[in-house]
Parts: sequence; structure tokens; C-alpha cells
Amino acid sequence: MNTQMHISNAVLPAIMAAAMLLGPQAAGAQAPIIAAPDEPGRMAAPGPGAPRGAGFNAFSTMDLPPPPTAHLPTEAEPVVVELFTSQGCSSCPPADHMLSRLSEDPEILPLSYHVDYWDYLGWADSFASPEFTERQEAYARSAGERSVYTPQMIVNGRDTSVAPGPAQLMAIIDAHRFAPAMVNIDREATEDGETIELMPLSELGDAVDVVLVRYLPERLVEVTAGENRGRTVRYTNIVVQLELLSRWDGAAPLRLNVHPEEIRDADYPPDTRHALLIQRMTGADALPGEILTALRLD
Repeated sequence: MNTQMHISNAVLPAIMAAAMLLGPQAAGAQAPIIAAPDEPGRMAAPGPGAPRGAGFNAFSTMDLPPPPTAHLPTEAEPVVVELFTSQGCSSCPPADHMLSRLSEDPEILPLSYHVDYWDYLGWADSFASPEFTERQEAYARSAGERSVYTPQMIVNGRDTSVAPGPAQLMAIIDAHRFAPAMVNIDREATEDGETIELMPLSELGDAVDVVLVRYLPERLVEVTAGENRGRTVRYTNIVVQLELLSRWDGAAPLRLNVHPEEIRDADYPPDTRHALLIQRMTGADALPGEILTALRLD
């Protein structure tokens, strides 16, 4: 299965950016090599000067408190929670469970990225991709961090915590849920799909990427080796592909024409789902920054 993130070289048949796009593309990020530690653990080897203890995680499997969503509009754009996880990490199943609970809230879009740097511990993650490791590493570079670890949750591309409990995680999510919108979204049904128009509500600053995410809603995995040997783990919203559709400078509205029958790809299972991430990119290397908004396409 191809999990590479790539830039379309031509107008995409599924989602076509209108000619209102302005500005040159920024240079792509170049992620440094991640060195896995010699001994089993949760944290990739830090560089010089990195703080100690950043790899200890204590995700709780307790039930999440009910989110305060009764007064919110039903069409609210979801808060994106990205989990970097691994089937070979014994600390990860509680975080995977927490992500599964978050998927019950329609105003949260949880996404699970499986990294490959724990595969050497005896179990190769069936969903892992070097591209997802590179995404996590790019987040670390953007934040000035020298190491990566699992599990790690990042909310709307900006806020993270080493070991959030349910109450702390919901507080972070709610801070984004009630934050002022940076982009206005207008969706209009058409005969063959829908039109989506993104309108900047203020100066967006850096370039903004429009990324199509393909993900599997749920899978059960029986792990027969490695640290999670003998466990069956439920994984939710497993990302299988990221595709960069366009880089937008935010100076003018961006119109996208979405044709649902064309975004479905025969290379992926029939239950594959799709979403758009509208994410600010920072610096000359175009490292991932704040996710300004997100849209479910199905």
C-alpha cells in the first residue's frame, strides 16, 4: 500500500484548486535521521542538550468526560488530534484506546499515524510508514525539539503534552474548539459533489497546505511478537495516505471542487474515509504548524 505524501503535478480530478491560488511553493522539509535507542523504550535517541525524561508516558484508559458540545453548531469544523503510535510500543495501547473514544465525538477528528522506528523490537507495524515518522520528526523540528517519542498526541498541529490524562486532553481540545476561526468555510452541494470555498478571516502569514487524508475507520490487530505480544489492539482512524493537493498563500479565497466518486481509490479498502487538513507551514523548510481547519469529506 502506498502511504507516500506527494504533490500533484497536474490538476487533480477529485479536488481541483481554482485559479485564484497565488504565491510560489516553499521548499520541502528535510527531516534528520532518527536513531532508535539500543534498549527498548518509548523515546528515540535525543540529540545533545535535549531535556531528559521526555519519553515517559502515562496515558490513562479511563473513560473521557463528556465533552461540552450541546450548544455548539452541528456543522462545526472538527478539532484535529493526531496520535503518533506503534504496534511495537507497549506504552501505546492506552493512547490508542483514548483516540478511539475521541472518535465518538463528531466535533473531533482523531487521526492515528503509525511510525516505524520501533519495528526493530521484534514486531513490524503493519500500518507504519517512514513518511509518518518524517511527519512527527518535522513537528519536532518545528517546535525546536530534538527527539520524538510514542505515544504522542498533537492537537490542531500546535499543542502537545507528554502524558495527558483525559481531563487535560479535553481541556486542550476545548481551547481549540472555542478559539476564533482563522478561515471561513462555505460548502455548497453540486450535482456531482460539492464546492468548498476557503476564505481567510485574517492574515495567515506563512504558506498553507491543503492535504487530503485517507484513513481506515477501525482495525483489530493481533500482535504475536515484540513488546505487545499476545495482545489484540483496536486501532481507530488509521492514516494510510497523505496527499498534498495545493499550497495556498491565503491572499485570496480558494475554491475546491470535490467529486466523491473520484477521490475513492481502488488501491485502498472500500471503507476508506477522507478528510482535508488546512495546515499552516512555517519557515523556509515549510515545517508543519497549526491546523487552521479540517473537513470530513464522507
